[in-house]
Amino acid sequence: MAQLPRRLAPHLKALAAALATALWPAVASAVDLSGTWHVLVHYRDAKAANPEAERWEDRLWNFEASGGRLRWAEYPIVIFNDETGRFERRAGTGQYARILHFWEPSPEQLANLRAGLAVNDRGAETKTLRQLGGAWSSGGRASATGAAVITYQETWSIEQPEGLPVFLQVDVLGSESAEQLEGKTELRTEKILEGGDLLVGRFERDGTRSGTFEMRRSGARKALPKKTQSELHAQAFQRSLESSDELRLVLDPLRRDLAKDGVELDEAELSALLGRAQRLLDQGKSPDEARRELEQAVRSERGGTAPKTAP
Repeated sequence: MAQLPRRLAPHLKALAAALATALWPAVASAVDLSGTWHVLVHYRDAKAANPEAERWEDRLWNFEASGGRLRWAEYPIVIFNDETGRFERRAGTGQYARILHFWEPSPEQLANLRAGLAVNDRGAETKTLRQLGGAWSSGGRASATGAAVITYQETWSIEQPEGLPVFLQVDVLGSESAEQLEGKTELRTEKILEGGDLLVGRFERDGTRSGTFEMRRSGARKALPKKTQSELHAQAFQRSLESSDELRLVLDPLRRDLAKDGVELDEAELSALLGRAQRLLDQGKSPDEARRELEQAVRSERGGTAPKTAP
């Protein structure tokens, strides 16, 4: 075989590099979708009052092969061990709400994600997809059976599942006598990174919400841990305090004053005091009056032993 002149070697190397770059998306785009994925979307809403506002949402997807079909499950309520940066407590209501800017997981949250996230099953959906040509789909549209019958159907599909996957969720509401209303969510993969464990691309919803998404392989989903009765008491107590400034003015100083004298109250006792404090406030007592009355009652009830809980 004839050898090319040595002077052409650098040009051949450049050509090889160019070809590798051109072929890279086709070679590197294959991805195994089976398993669990965390999907994080950043978007702006053109129809919102503030269209430039940064918004985000996330969910957990699970893909599982089943008898020649593909089960696609979606869990819209994802829970991290540490919710820092995801939610904030709103002034006035005391309730947690989604932050109003783009959120990215911290290193600790990424570790939590890799180990497996907890999900709330509320709102979860599962579709069974059949292979149609080179794509997967949960089925065609159902036709309305009468002018007075309104039908609703969701169709989920995955196009190019072995290339750069495109995830589609289409919902249709309508009847024979009314124009159909259609909603469409599309996540179109543009790059596959980290050896197939990270998909990034464009997000579109109904032509008004536009942005980007990251779909990262996650550990197996976890159910929410069941709370003990003591933990439920503590949670209810804390939520009540957070929702009422008056109750906080009664119980926070009450606990501090009792603690100074070595009187510690457990969760059940605190829950009982919570109800008593609310009744006193409902009777027109001021927070200071209610605090003094409750403190006197606790000291009297304790009588050198553990305080009794009130009915």
